[in-house]
Amino acid sequence: MKPADLQSKVIAFIRFPLIVLALFMYCDYTAITDEWANLPVASGIFHVISQRIAPIVNPFFFFFAGYLFFKPGKFSLNIYIKKLISRAQSLFVPYMLWNLVYLIVVVVAGLFMTALPAIHKPMGDMAFTDWLLTFWNIGAISGSEGGTTPIAISLWFVRDLMVVMLFSPVVYFLVTGFIKIGGKRPIVRWLLFLLIIFGFSFWPDIVGLNPECWLFFSFGAYYSIKKKEFIVAMLHYKIPSFIFLALLIVLEQFWPCTFIYRVEYVTGLVFGISFTTSMVRAGTWYVNMTLSNASFFVFACHTLLLWIIMPLFTSGLLKPYNDVLAAVYSLITVALVALGSFGLYKLMHKHLPFLTYLFMGGRR
Repeated sequence: MKPADLQSKVIAFIRFPLIVLALFMYCDYTAITDEWANLPVASGIFHVISQRIAPIVNPFFFFFAGYLFFKPGKFSLNIYIKKLISRAQSLFVPYMLWNLVYLIVVVVAGLFMTALPAIHKPMGDMAFTDWLLTFWNIGAISGSEGGTTPIAISLWFVRDLMVVMLFSPVVYFLVTGFIKIGGKRPIVRWLLFLLIIFGFSFWPDIVGLNPECWLFFSFGAYYSIKKKEFIVAMLHYKIPSFIFLALLIVLEQFWPCTFIYRVEYVTGLVFGISFTTSMVRAGTWYVNMTLSNASFFVFACHTLLLWIIMPLFTSGLLKPYNDVLAAVYSLITVALVALGSFGLYKLMHKHLPFLTYLFMGGRR
């Protein structure tokens, strides 16, 4: 199999498992109710999965986006405009549609509540600019208690990705400079890369200018601009990256900091891609294109289902009386959200194909 074909299969295979892993970030009840937080074993395990392992999902998708944006390696004003037009369909249109759907759900729910869900502000106190901010950052709404996300919470990822794409000429300039400085000396490239990761620790906290987005988008862009399949470069690092990742996990227990975490994400990404490549190449893992194609829909839709399920736990109707029951509840939640989102995708794909096409950004 040609490296380019194998790489396409690796990307297709890994999409859905990454989305399922991302669900654990949003299904972490230990940060919501005291009953969960007071379970020592369950809360410890869930914290590792949801807060330490699952966040690596974002770097993976930023990396793939950077690689695909600059493919096949050439860049010009004409290519830049064409890429932005293409991403307007694949990212901006579904971003706006999904946020509109979430906003409608929030408004309908707010009719029966004293404040709008997610925003936590009375509907009557919402100004016109507040409604506009729901498409960018609900945390910027005066009097809101929401986070720094759009109303479709999980789509902060798409928002930040669209921003870095607007600045892609800057990324291209910086990456080409990195390539020239690094030359053909791997040790120089890796040391320079570590220095850059450290430098990102001082990145200002500005909504939309996500440091991890810029870092991993540029990391993916590096391989496109070099016109090199990343699976070829990473496959040789499967064992070293695994060993280094284990050492980093130990190191972070004594020196927890953003720099170590980001180096972990880079190492985890290299290991994840190299391991997946070896399994797909050997025929041990097979690509299910239906699941791969549904990934974006599941990613965008899952918060709606969580809004239905979470009140069962936050209200105390379902309580985790022990660690085992807590684990069962969490796994069932992830399974229900994944299956429910996938089932809705299949239903819409069958009966409302054009609408599904729009909500998927042209993905099939």
